[in-house]
Amino acid sequence: MSFFKSKFFIFCLIAAILLTLVPTLMAAFGGTDLLRAALGTVAKPFTMCASGVANAFNGFVDVFTQYDELKAENESLKEQLKEYEDKEYNEAILKEQNDWLKDYLNLHSQNPSFKFTDARVISREAGNYSTVLTLNRGSVHGVKKNMSVLAADGLVGYVTELGLDWCRVAVLTEAKNSIGVYVERNGAIGVLEGSAELRRDGLCKITYVSNSDLQLGDRIYTKGGEGSIYPHGIFIGTVDSSIEGDPASGEMFAIVKPAVDLTDLDELTGVFILTGYESEAD
Repeated sequence: MSFFKSKFFIFCLIAAILLTLVPTLMAAFGGTDLLRAALGTVAKPFTMCASGVANAFNGFVDVFTQYDELKAENESLKEQLKEYEDKEYNEAILKEQNDWLKDYLNLHSQNPSFKFTDARVISREAGNYSTVLTLNRGSVHGVKKNMSVLAADGLVGYVTELGLDWCRVAVLTEAKNSIGVYVERNGAIGVLEGSAELRRDGLCKITYVSNSDLQLGDRIYTKGGEGSIYPHGIFIGTVDSSIEGDPASGEMFAIVKPAVDLTDLDELTGVFILTGYESEAD
């Protein structure tokens, strides 16, 4: 057969014979130590190579072991971080719900005949000529045009536009607003008006006051009554400054600061829409 006659086969056969005979002959003539030395010399590079491979393999295993440990530690830290984030989120939700409940109970205690639906401010438009809020409640929630909108501190404005699940609110500092009001201290009645000059400062003015006895700090409320879109008794704000009288008519007017800060609408996130109430006649 051609394989057994090939040079490679003959070379391997001779090498095998030599590897068998040489150690035997050297052992017979007492050359065992020499043989061991020679074999050690020949085997040294292979031993070093094998040792290097073993060390490299061990190092490779150590790297992966450390990687697995670091990965496990990283996963553990991620879980802890998620737990902290969930805890903070839940605490924030609870705080928001608690604040909402406080506001609702406060409004309801002041106005037990009022029925509210809560709403969130989803957009704010504060331009040169108007300030408008968009809420996430609409006709499907029982909201109608001209319904009053309140915050925890007092009146915000009224609904001007309506969609299925949204509505727009004009705040009470707008120039087109005109509200019948009364002074808590002495019962004097007047008209609260928005003003283009005052709206940027979040202020209104009270005019046509029936009693000339206005004082700084007087509390102003909605008068209600026939033809008014606002019911009786919603707190608006306080007389802030510039109490003056018209020399000709003797009527007083004054600047009123609303209880709700309408200059910082970013802080106004949750409000209440007044969906029903019992009138004074009832």
